[in-house]
Amino acid sequence: MLYARKTLLLALTSSLLATTAPGCGRKEGSKPEGIVSLSAPAAVLPEESNPEMLPKVGGPKIGAVEMAAPIYSKPDRRSPKLGYLRAGGTAFRGNKPVAFDDCQGGYYRVHPAGYMCAEEEASIDMNHPILRALTKRPDLSKPMPYPYAFVRAIAPNYYRVPTKKEQLQYEMKLKEHLRSYKKLKKKWDEIKVGANDVPLDEQGNAIGEPPAEPPERTDNELFGGTGDDAIPWFFQGRRQIPNISSFKVKDYAIITNRIARKAGLALIGTFMGEGDRRFAMTTDARLVPTSKLKPAFGSTFHGVDMTKGWQLPLAFVRKTNAKKYDTARRSLNKVGDLEFHAALQLTGRSTKIGETRLVEVKDGTWVKDDDVAIAVKPSDLPWFAKGNRKWIDISIFGQTLILYEGSKPVYATAVSTGRDGLGDPKKTFSTVRGTFKIREKHVTTTMDSHEVDNKFELRDVPWVQYFEHGYAIHAAPWHDDYGRPRSHGCVNLSPIDARRVFMWTDPPLPSEWHGVNAAETTGEGTLVNIHP
Repeated sequence: MLYARKTLLLALTSSLLATTAPGCGRKEGSKPEGIVSLSAPAAVLPEESNPEMLPKVGGPKIGAVEMAAPIYSKPDRRSPKLGYLRAGGTAFRGNKPVAFDDCQGGYYRVHPAGYMCAEEEASIDMNHPILRALTKRPDLSKPMPYPYAFVRAIAPNYYRVPTKKEQLQYEMKLKEHLRSYKKLKKKWDEIKVGANDVPLDEQGNAIGEPPAEPPERTDNELFGGTGDDAIPWFFQGRRQIPNISSFKVKDYAIITNRIARKAGLALIGTFMGEGDRRFAMTTDARLVPTSKLKPAFGSTFHGVDMTKGWQLPLAFVRKTNAKKYDTARRSLNKVGDLEFHAALQLTGRSTKIGETRLVEVKDGTWVKDDDVAIAVKPSDLPWFAKGNRKWIDISIFGQTLILYEGSKPVYATAVSTGRDGLGDPKKTFSTVRGTFKIREKHVTTTMDSHEVDNKFELRDVPWVQYFEHGYAIHAAPWHDDYGRPRSHGCVNLSPIDARRVFMWTDPPLPSEWHGVNAAETTGEGTLVNIHP
């Protein structure tokens, strides 16, 4: 995703930008957050015999004052990066720096691992404007870690709070738009049941049904607020915090740029501005008028906990008009409807009537195999399916994902892989096949998408895990089509499933970090096995 910060050294892993592959990936030309650098490492680690250099939980902190502040494996900018903090995020540090070599403010050891440079990207001054202003962190307990919205009409990204006159200047046909919004606000800002309304257990498994009706939400809550509609101190009179976005402007600027229709945004604050108009603040501390936004809640679809009585094979209904059949007379006799996205326990039996292939459900009915995404256990497990080793199995034909611990399946769900199926990933929108390892994990990061034949920016895509170049497993809250191929090569999951997988895979995300890279210090990445 990616936002402004001082240039970070990139080597071989910069290929994950996928500029040569048509698969989904980061926004072209954007700077990746927290990517491992393979540049030459520092020669020697400093001596750490001084306890004042070691971080303690509850001790002093260091915070990110750029969009991403890297955490190095050694006190050297050339060393591999273990992860990063997002702007406003903090980590416990040692009382004293361990080195000053190429960092004027000093490198501090941070908890639980690594070093941060207290210079441009980070500060030990907890009164720094960014650390005082950007206090809202992503809620890692929720499938949608921020309040989200999609841009319904081309919207300005204001740098500071605009006056009513400035709004009229920078927004075409604003008077007509505001009249329509006033008339249609209830419809345009409709609150729906979403991913965060589904009850989850500690592992992230759904343990209940979503409510029949959405909970009531105020406009303040809907657009990322904490209940106070007053203009925050850092936007009063003028902008009082630095620009951390990738779009550079002069301090006196009113607007940075405009956001295209259908772009996805994460929100961390809201207030009422001049003209009794509400504004929302995005994660890079820019403003968008909420009349141009449509709240997004994410699908309630989720997979099943395989430790709770489910067995392979099983299926997920992927069509809205799917039926179940009685085949006793060797004909397709409809006996009922199937709920969209329902999980079905299969018996393993199949039959064919005419040109239609069907699979048997445990209750004795039959379903068309084309109406469901089917998860099956391979006849031959891969060599690494031993002991309790974690690995992910993804089937392109089946459009399913299964989490394994050794030979035991622990979770199964439906996914959306590349829309061109088994085509050449270098030439088509197909998902790569083979065995890979999770290379880096991001709570959220910016990606591009070309869904419904329109290119639009997706900021703060949740639960992103890159495993090969620009290919990743991630949440796709902009659709509800899981079980059918439709991506540009990435593996799309529902928000609930994406969080469940993210929290299960290695390397684990250290507390307060926004991203982590697989490394000797942080842990080896979980295996990802993708096959037809």
